[in-house]
Amino acid sequence: MKFEEFIKFYNEIYKAGNRIYHAFALKCGLSDSALAIMYELRMEGQDGITQRDLGTMLSISKQTVNSSTKSLSDMGFVELKDGKDDKREKAVALTAKGENFCIEKIDRIIKAEERAFCRLTIEEARALISAEKKYYEYFLEESKKAMEN
Repeated sequence: MKFEEFIKFYNEIYKAGNRIYHAFALKCGLSDSALAIMYELRMEGQDGITQRDLGTMLSISKQTVNSSTKSLSDMGFVELKDGKDDKREKAVALTAKGENFCIEKIDRIIKAEERAFCRLTIEEARALISAEKKYYEYFLEESKKAMEN
């Protein structure tokens, strides 16, 4: 396969995945970034996640994290708490209303992902992870070289 074919198909698949999450966001009445924050809090944020860490994890700007967090707070889904290590750093945590929202909406996304995963054979799942991991390791190496100039 030539690179041009590969990158075209790879980007189409990536964009198709983004469209799925976008459709979920619309169905949930959230922006894409707000959905990503709620998803991350549901998966990893039992004690809250700092706004800085959310931005890093999700590759979204500080401003987007702030505006999405404000919107989610206005909806009653999240609250800001003092950070564990640095009181100036604010951690975003789910409220009881946010937990209920996750149970009703976000868990549907997670279950859909799980059901899709279960349709793969073990070999397909391992091959997918292995190939993605290797591709991104190589891409990271090559991007560092490309950014040197």
